[in-house]
Amino acid sequence: MKNIDNATIENCRNLREACLTNAEALVNSAKTLEGTSTAHIRYNLAALAIEEVGKVVIFLMNAFGSTSDEDDDPRSISTDDHVKKLFYAIFSPLIDQGQITKKYIESNRELARRIHNRRLESLYTDPQNPLLPQDRMVEEEANSLVSFCERMIKMEKDVELSDVPDESRLEAIQWFHTASDDPEKRRYFFSKGSLDKLAELGNLLEWMKWHRQEFTNVEEESRELLQKELQKEPIDGIEGDEPRWKVKFRIYSESHSIPQKALNAWNRHYEFIMKLHSSNKRNELICEFILPKSVPLRALWDVALGRCKDFVAALNIATSGLFWWHIDKDVARFYEKIWDLENDDTEVKIDISPRLRVDWGHCSLKKENLSITQLVFGYLLKDIRFTPSKRIAIENYLTGLALLSKNDIHLRLEPNAFSFFFTALKTLLLATGDWDGVTDLKSAAAAQLSEFFPTKNLNDYIEWGMQLESKNNPSERITLTEVIAMKNYCDVYFCLSAEKELYRHRNLADSSEE
Repeated sequence: MKNIDNATIENCRNLREACLTNAEALVNSAKTLEGTSTAHIRYNLAALAIEEVGKVVIFLMNAFGSTSDEDDDPRSISTDDHVKKLFYAIFSPLIDQGQITKKYIESNRELARRIHNRRLESLYTDPQNPLLPQDRMVEEEANSLVSFCERMIKMEKDVELSDVPDESRLEAIQWFHTASDDPEKRRYFFSKGSLDKLAELGNLLEWMKWHRQEFTNVEEESRELLQKELQKEPIDGIEGDEPRWKVKFRIYSESHSIPQKALNAWNRHYEFIMKLHSSNKRNELICEFILPKSVPLRALWDVALGRCKDFVAALNIATSGLFWWHIDKDVARFYEKIWDLENDDTEVKIDISPRLRVDWGHCSLKKENLSITQLVFGYLLKDIRFTPSKRIAIENYLTGLALLSKNDIHLRLEPNAFSFFFTALKTLLLATGDWDGVTDLKSAAAAQLSEFFPTKNLNDYIEWGMQLESKNNPSERITLTEVIAMKNYCDVYFCLSAEKELYRHRNLADSSEE
C-alpha cells in the first residue's frame, strides 16, 4: 500500500472539487442553449461533464488504491480514455448496491461506448456524409443526457470525501479493474458459480473483495506447491510413465483450412500421442497432449515447448504449408486512412506490392497430411531428438518458420528466413550422410531433390544460400517466393529422411527376428 498523507488527501479534495465544478459549468452552459440547432452541442457538453465525474472516480482509485508511490504504477488507470471515464462515472454509484449481473455491467459499458460514439457522430462534419452535425441529434436525446448528467453530479457531490478514505473499497475496485483485463479471470468473474456468490453476498463491493481474497489464497497455495514440486526428484520406471501433465495449445494456418473430419481420423489412431480439434475459426487447430510423471515441474516448460514445436514442425513439413502460433501482421498497409486534402479530401489507398502474403491456394488439411505428420513427428521424437546434428537442422527449420510467420511491412525478414531454411537443408544433408561437407553441395542436393524440383531453380537457390552464408548479397532479391521454395526443399527432404529412417528400423527389426 502506498503512503497516504495529508497532502495526498488535500490534493484529492482539490482535484475533485475542480472536476465537479467544471462538470457543473459544462452542464449549466448546455442548459443555456436552446433549440434543435444546438442539440448536438448540448449533448457534447453533457458528455464532457460526465467524463469529469468519471475522472474523479479514476483519480481517487489511482491515488488510494495503487500499491506504491511511483507515478508509473502499472495498476494505475488512464484518464485519457474517454470511454473508461464515461463508464466509471456511470458505474461508480452502483458499487454499493445489491446484485449486479454481467449483463448489467456490460450494458453500462455499452452505454459508455454509445455516448462516446454519439458524441463523435454529432461533433464533426463527415466528409463521406456531409450532413450537418445538428441534423444528427434530436433535442430529446440531448436533454436526456443533460438531465442524466445533473443527477450524476448531484450523487457524486453527496458523497463526502473523509479524511481517511475507504482504501479497501478503492483497492477492491481497482484490483477488479486490473484483473478483468485477464480473459481467464474475466470469464471466471461472470461464471454461474461466481454470480451465485454475488447473489449470496448481495453487495458488489463485497463480491469484489471476496474474489480478491480467493485469488490471493490460490496464489499462495500455488507458490507452496511450486516449492514442493521443485524439490521432487524425477520418477523412473513404470510409475514414471503414468500421466501427469496435460498441455493444450493453439496454432493457426495461413495455408490450410482445418476440417474436423480429417482430425477425427488422426484421433482414432494417434489420440495417445496428441488429440486434435478444430474450432469455429476455419484456420485454427487446438492440440492437447499428455506428459508423464517422469517429467518434473522444473523441466515441464522445456519438455512441453519442445513437444509442441516438434509437432508444429512435423505439420509444416507434411503439408508444405504454414502453421504457427497466432501473430498479427500488417502485410500491405501501415495506416488506417489517407486523404488527399488538395482534391476534396478524396481517400487514397496505397499498398505495398506485392503484398507480404503467400498465395497458398485453397488448401484443406487432409488425413493423408496427418499420416505424413505422424511419420515426421515420430522421426523428430525418436531420431532427431537424440542426434545433435539432426537436432540443429530442425531448430534452424523452426527459426525459419518463426521468421516467416512474423515477416511483415514493419520488419522484412525474407532473407533471414531463407537463410535459416537453407542452413536446415544443408545441415540435414550432412547429418544423414547424403553430403560429405567437402564435395559440391548443389550436386548433393540435386541427387536428393531433382526428382521433385527443377534442378536449375534448386541450384540458383543453393547458390544464394551460400552467398548469404558468406555475408555476400545474392545477385537476385530474395522474396517470399524464394523463401517458400527453400522451405519446400526442406519439407520434402525431411519427409524423405523420415521414410529412410523408418525403413531402416523395419529392416533391423526383421533381421533381429531371423
